[in-house]
Amino acid sequence: LFVSSSVATLVTRLTLGPIISNHPWTLLGTGVPVSFGRFTEVSYNIVEMFIFALIGILCGLLGALFNHMNGLLSRWRKRRIGPTGCKRFLEVLCVTFIIASLKFWVPAVFLAIKGQGWQPMIFDELSETQQLWLEGGQKSIRDLFHNDVDKAFDEYGLLILFALFNLMTTCWTFGLGVPAGLFVPSLLSGAVIGRFVGEVLHLLHSQTTTSTTTVAMATGTATLAVGGPAHPGIYALVGACAMLAGVGRITISLAMILTEATGTGIFGLPIFMVVVIATWVGDVFTRGIYDLHIIELKQIPLLEQSPADVMVRYAVKDIMASEVVCLQAVEKVQRIVDILGSCHHNGFPVLENGTKKMEGLIERGFLHLLLARGHYYGMFQDDPDAPLGSLVPFEAIAWPNIHSYPDLKTLRKKLSAPDRQKYMDLRPYASCNGYSILPQASMASAFMLFRQMGLRHLPVVDSDGDLCGIITRKDLILMEEDEHGEMVQRSQPKLSPDTGWSLRKSEMYYDGSASELVLDSAAASALDSEDTELSEELSMPAVVVEPNDGAPQSSDSDATDKDFEVQS
Repeated sequence: LFVSSSVATLVTRLTLGPIISNHPWTLLGTGVPVSFGRFTEVSYNIVEMFIFALIGILCGLLGALFNHMNGLLSRWRKRRIGPTGCKRFLEVLCVTFIIASLKFWVPAVFLAIKGQGWQPMIFDELSETQQLWLEGGQKSIRDLFHNDVDKAFDEYGLLILFALFNLMTTCWTFGLGVPAGLFVPSLLSGAVIGRFVGEVLHLLHSQTTTSTTTVAMATGTATLAVGGPAHPGIYALVGACAMLAGVGRITISLAMILTEATGTGIFGLPIFMVVVIATWVGDVFTRGIYDLHIIELKQIPLLEQSPADVMVRYAVKDIMASEVVCLQAVEKVQRIVDILGSCHHNGFPVLENGTKKMEGLIERGFLHLLLARGHYYGMFQDDPDAPLGSLVPFEAIAWPNIHSYPDLKTLRKKLSAPDRQKYMDLRPYASCNGYSILPQASMASAFMLFRQMGLRHLPVVDSDGDLCGIITRKDLILMEEDEHGEMVQRSQPKLSPDTGWSLRKSEMYYDGSASELVLDSAAASALDSEDTELSEELSMPAVVVEPNDGAPQSSDSDATDKDFEVQS
């Protein structure tokens, strides 16, 4: 990664100079232009650090509002429009038409209101603020950073209107059917806000200086010249950093990117400060925009860096799935096919025959590959008590084959009737060196084990080595702290597979009292037809977890309170 980044940087620096400024191809160093223009002088007063902090707070609040509104819009878009299809395409056309029309008509209407009438707009005759509506993002940011013309952006109403318009359209287009961008639009919105603050401060300073000079001339007293505020472009840089930090919650990488893109390493302290402040303020209200889409909307199992403090008060048995989909060490082929077709779990505990002792954990991909190649390698056996026979070679089931296994419908067609009645010994293929945890352990310990070791499944075994339950990443992701300080299961509009909370009707599991396979009637009827979708996702309401009172019960499960008790 470091070598790739270094090579990319070298190529970029070698090509930017000749393309942008007609420099020699071999020129490097400060003579090569940077993306948003190089600041030649960066001077500011210590008092302005407080103004920078206020900009960081404001952009943090705007970023939190941006993420909240985009989350609502994304959920509506997911329900009403969908990920593909004609509606998705028409939405792109409608949004593009509306935004392009507004960006053209707003400056035209503004000129008409000022008394210039409905005359054709000539771009070179427009003011700097009016040109923002028609320019691209990178060119506009460079102008906001480096335009030294006196009162260049003095149309304050139109400037603020553009900032709000750009922020709202960015919120509208993020998540659209085409890549609309977030980085540059967020930088542009923050740069406009920062430039507005800088222009207002310069206006106030000039008025104060003029009035002070007038009074001094009238009274005949001498005055001491006091330095004014920093260049408005500096405020634009601060606002750009703060806005992107408030939306994306990017800290170190953002500060380094803006420092390199503007060549302002000496201005690192204010940049770091506003980035941290905007991130802290935004985190009080919402997640970052990327975490919002990845974790909450798509429910991809990514854990936070550290567990919530309240997790220390809860035990593993409070969140584990007590009814576990598991396999016997020697299992019938037909039963394995039925289990794979009844759920979408990625891992299955392997138990010692006739007991609940853990033999190991086997992944779905291995099971698919073993079923597909077991007949060829002669691993299927007629007698479950027969000694271990032929094995499938490691090369036949190793990576990358584990990520390209045949689907279940293909396996059903490939397996013959005699093969379905034979048995498979899963012990040579189960992972026996995995981690496990006691049911009395704290939820925070399980969280750190998942986070540090990169686990996907964590079996819960008691002191005798019997399997009590299992935890997946999503069991921890779906837990959050409510306003009363209690752990609560977040509701899921569409529960993704491979989570212990999902005791669905189309799920097969082993009953705790005996090693008999229990198949729900809904799943049994579904298995009769291969065209029936077996993985219907169910919505679940929020379930408050009570400490040490047993695991929560799904409304779709017929399990009793006794089924969720764990004997220590």
